Amino acid sequence: MRIIGILIRSSLPLFLIASFASVLTGLSSTMVIKTIHQAVQSNEFDQQSFILRFVSFWISYGALSFLASYTVALLSKQVIHKLRVDLSAKILNSTFDSIEFNQSKLLPILTEDIKTIAYSIDRLPSVTTGLATVIGILAYMVWYSPILSVSTVILFMLVFLFTKVSLPYVRKYAYQSRDYLNILFEKFEGLIYGIKELSLNKEFKQSYLNDQIVPVSKMQNKYYLKENIVTSITNRSTDMILLLGMGILILLINHFGFVTLTFFGEYLTLVLFTLAPLATAAGFLSSIKRIDASLAHIDKAGIEMDLSQSGEEDIENQNWSSSDSLIKLEKVKHVYYHSEEDQSFEIGPVNLNINKGEMVFLVGGNGSGKTTLAKIILGLYPPGDGEICYRNKLVNERNRAFYRSRFSAVFTDSFVFEELLHIDEKQIEERSEFLIELLELSKKVQIVDGKFTTKRLSDGQKKRLSLIVSILEDKEVYLFDEWAANQDPHFKDIFYNKVLAYLKKQGKTLIVITHDDRYFSLADKIIKLQDGQVKEN
Repeated sequence: MRIIGILIRSSLPLFLIASFASVLTGLSSTMVIKTIHQAVQSNEFDQQSFILRFVSFWISYGALSFLASYTVALLSKQVIHKLRVDLSAKILNSTFDSIEFNQSKLLPILTEDIKTIAYSIDRLPSVTTGLATVIGILAYMVWYSPILSVSTVILFMLVFLFTKVSLPYVRKYAYQSRDYLNILFEKFEGLIYGIKELSLNKEFKQSYLNDQIVPVSKMQNKYYLKENIVTSITNRSTDMILLLGMGILILLINHFGFVTLTFFGEYLTLVLFTLAPLATAAGFLSSIKRIDASLAHIDKAGIEMDLSQSGEEDIENQNWSSSDSLIKLEKVKHVYYHSEEDQSFEIGPVNLNINKGEMVFLVGGNGSGKTTLAKIILGLYPPGDGEICYRNKLVNERNRAFYRSRFSAVFTDSFVFEELLHIDEKQIEERSEFLIELLELSKKVQIVDGKFTTKRLSDGQKKRLSLIVSILEDKEVYLFDEWAANQDPHFKDIFYNKVLAYLKKQGKTLIVITHDDRYFSLADKIIKLQDGQVKEN
């Protein structure tokens, strides 16, 4: 079981303490049951001895069960924290295109799968205690009646084999339920982020609910129901096997008389004490399959490690002079695959030179490849063919992380982070007030203790926040993807005539994706794209 390996790697001392405490809890439980059973069977009841033994084992059971639960809670906290951090680190250290391609799968993993694993880990103390109790009672039963114990063990083995046969079906339906949950999360994203469009169109609203959310939800529920039905049938069938076995055993005792029915009745009391912990242990086997499904989805998240993240080579080139190109693309090609439309789009071959301090406008129609080319220039998409050079130095896996760190970008769908802890405090102190005032947000928001006082703003105002963050990062090269597209004429003018002029005056290199032809005269260079090809330089 992979989950045991995860627990051991998380903290071997805590795992051992939890395991031993759980086993000892089970043994204490067994001794309490044994004490009760012997007292009932005794012809001469010794009250003082009973109280001493019962209280001792009862207190031991309580103390050890608390220790086991507390230790597992600590272990669970560590495991869940580590899974979240490791998965977050894996996402951050993966290639941008693999994250972009599998974006919709990641949120369910970070929420639903982690929750499933946490729930199952929290059940471990009761499972290990139950198993220890069963084993302890079985040992006592062997001492009490070896012949009846053989029959009981055979029954328990039949229960185990029946449970084992059902587990592949539990795993199968758990996987299928989880796959549809991924799709359902995608639909929920559309429901939340597309609420404006849905609210404006009654037919679309009803169609989105009835034709997209409802069918997927039904399929997810279908497999989730199958998983639970198989689990329930397994649990009830094991009860029926045990009851049938007891019935057959009574008939055999009555026929062969190898023990008395009175003695069997006393023995049956011990058997009944094993049923609850045995059911707990059997139920946990189904949970293990859910854990396996969750871990498999984490493994199959479709994200690939970005080798450039581990590279330590600096991109700076001491032999570069300002008369040389800052960024140079030579015969660069890239194929972009659009998963939703199930089609690909090819950029290139592109030859391009961008000089230090230049303001370059990247123009072209919708779907011409401007944003894709921008991501190639930024180093988010590695070129499938051709070369990118920065300061006459080839950009490769060893230095791509350094290369990307030279840029700051604002895309059309840029996310506004509330915290600005990655930005130098001096930058915030010296420039934030000026920028907030320049973009006319001083009555709406401030930066206090390294974060924005609010994000409850209009979409246009959030775009202005993204612009402020980008400028405060103080990078060498800035890329703005249709920043002014949804701004009113007043803020378009501020962006082109004030913000860009402010950055250019500081010697920054600017790449601006735009359709605003009235401002084309501001550019030092205009690059036009059409169908993934550079048409004008």
